[in-house]
Amino acid sequence: MGERCHSDAPLDTISSGSEEHLISLLPKECKIGSISLDENDDDYPVPRPGMIFRSEAEARLYYTKYADQMGFSVKTRTSKRGGEGQVKYLILVCSERSRTGIDESKKQYCTARINLTLRKDGTYQISAVTLGHNHELGSQRITIKMKCIRKLDPEVIDMRVKKMSEQNNCGNYLQTERQWIRENGDGDALQKYLVRMQEQDRNFFYAIDLDDLFSAKNVFWSDGRSRAAYESFGDVVTVDTTCLSNHYKVPLVTFIGVNHHGQSVLFGCGLLSSDDSESFAWLFKSLLHCMSGVPPQGIVTDHCCMAMQKAVETVYPSIRHRWCLSNIMEKLPQLIHKYANCKSLRDRMHNVVYDTPTTDEFEGKWKKIVEDFDLKDNKWLKELFLHRHRWAPSFVRGGFWAGMYTNPQSESRHEIFDGFINQQTTLKQFVDQYNNALQYKAEKEYIADIHSSSNSQTCVTKSPIERQFQYAYTHAKFLEVQREFVGKADCNVFVACEDGSICRYNVIEDMITEDKPKESVVEVIYNREDCDIKCNCGLFEFRGILCRHSLAVLSQERVKEVPCKYILDRWRKNIVRKHVFIKTSYGVVHFEPQVQRFDLLCKQFNNIAAAAAEFEGTSSFVKDTLCNLKEKLESWTSLPINSSLVDVEKHNNMIH
Repeated sequence: MGERCHSDAPLDTISSGSEEHLISLLPKECKIGSISLDENDDDYPVPRPGMIFRSEAEARLYYTKYADQMGFSVKTRTSKRGGEGQVKYLILVCSERSRTGIDESKKQYCTARINLTLRKDGTYQISAVTLGHNHELGSQRITIKMKCIRKLDPEVIDMRVKKMSEQNNCGNYLQTERQWIRENGDGDALQKYLVRMQEQDRNFFYAIDLDDLFSAKNVFWSDGRSRAAYESFGDVVTVDTTCLSNHYKVPLVTFIGVNHHGQSVLFGCGLLSSDDSESFAWLFKSLLHCMSGVPPQGIVTDHCCMAMQKAVETVYPSIRHRWCLSNIMEKLPQLIHKYANCKSLRDRMHNVVYDTPTTDEFEGKWKKIVEDFDLKDNKWLKELFLHRHRWAPSFVRGGFWAGMYTNPQSESRHEIFDGFINQQTTLKQFVDQYNNALQYKAEKEYIADIHSSSNSQTCVTKSPIERQFQYAYTHAKFLEVQREFVGKADCNVFVACEDGSICRYNVIEDMITEDKPKESVVEVIYNREDCDIKCNCGLFEFRGILCRHSLAVLSQERVKEVPCKYILDRWRKNIVRKHVFIKTSYGVVHFEPQVQRFDLLCKQFNNIAAAAAEFEGTSSFVKDTLCNLKEKLESWTSLPINSSLVDVEKHNNMIH
């Protein structure tokens, strides 16, 4: 297995003349060095570029023994000696000729071979490998004993050697799974797409995971706009594996976030040959590498995929990880329909999931449901309760999740390619529609930007705090704030205790649950000195929206304006974000002139940065000059750098 990133080379290339290229094809955990085998293993590993041998004789021994166990014999095709008589270049090949032709003159030599080159330190390195044979292999020979294997120097490479029977089975397995890249010109379409995108988008990134036969096993890619969007919205990432779990022809995995309107935004795509933890780990590492080593703060995955959970723990050990709540709730009706009073059961499950602010209340209600409906033997519910810290809102409210899958009204999936892919869509068809899907999303975001900047939602109260959010937030997020202002009317505030500037409130909220009136009590702590407020319902920490309980306390305290820390830049409408101006093969046609200018300026700034970075003095000079330039630009345009899109458009129209 190997990996290639940012490559313009054809996808079917196995090797090139440069050592650096060969190294790049190796797994990241492998280092160039001598072969090391597990002493409990009886087989020689498959030859790979980068293998090193102490001598020519050792290299010959290795390939001869490998050929012996595979069922073919070896001969020397080419060798070249230097002035001192030492072999500098050597090709060892399969000695067989194809037996398919009747005419003896038309029989062809087998193409299986290894190329060996002499290194400066006197060792020999495999520089190229061809594994395929044009004839049937003979029966495998007697297993090689460990005393023969010990002749190889056990130093650096950590080769994960498997039994040859396992390798053959694995090869057949991968070959079957790789049909997604071989059907109907799919592989060719993908290759052309990746190369074309890199030509059109200088920020386009892709990585390819190669198997033992140097065929594409896993693929990851992300365009410049998606990478820039990650800078603004990559704090929370959802891994959508719908295509894998529903057995689509295209084994697509998407990395998705939400933008300032709560719309889906794409960060990257992957194609996987299998859904094991190794493949997911490779995919997550590719995302991390693509995003300059900056991981998300939180990641949301399917609760059914334990392989993905293991990969998350391996690649992102320190970030928050939760399961997709809506995915769990979608499966609920299928699992409870056989129970008596299933509607009542469903309603109570929804209540315990969405309307229990504390973990103790969740656990108590859950156990009561299990008892009332005799569900103690339900394995699915047992598993969910065991891992409740991964998905139940009352357990995950301590971290920010950007509103992803947090309530019954949230969309069941942030499906970027909805309407552009189904179970029968081929990879070629998907690639052909890919840019159309992203352009549709980009235009949808642009329309929402224009509406938010040019129109104002009517306030539902006289509160100056509501007007503060009206001015700052996009329409979609302001509507969420307004729902809390409306809900504030159902809240009654009582002082529990005071300690200097710290005041603790109990807020009683009137609710309707199962068509019955109910009261919910939460605690809000308010610091009058710095206007710091915290509610144990966790809505602000969870979704970035001030809750009705906090708003009720602020109203009680006669606060007229909230600090900026409660107005997240993430939801603001008056910021022109970088990804809007990134040049891609798709995008909003309206912004094309700005995109062209932005791209040209970036190139010029990069040239200046490259020239200035060599010395501290020139670097400081450029930084000071840029600060002065920014001030002059703001003064000249009479607009702040983070102006709204409508302000930018009005200014452009005035200039022209």
